[in-house]
Amino acid sequence: MSLKATSVRLDDETLARIGQMADAMDRPRAWLMAEAIKQYVAREEWFLLEVEKGVKAAEEGRLIDHKDIKAKWEAKRAAQMD
Repeated sequence: MSLKATSVRLDDETLARIGQMADAMDRPRAWLMAEAIKQYVAREEWFLLEVEKGVKAAEEGRLIDHKDIKAKWEAKRAAQMD
């Protein structure tokens, strides 16, 4: 995979924190920023896919009533407290 250079504007404090983390990890700042962006993009892609699945389920009428979900979680919490 070829890499492309890009630029990001960051405030001094954030850039300093990234520098400290990169030093602690013995990695270049660019590696750390690229890794952070990859993880962010993966999380957001997952979230958007899950939202699409939820919208599709709602459109198809596959819904669970709020009181049923609440009862399920209250029972689970009560079981954990025992």
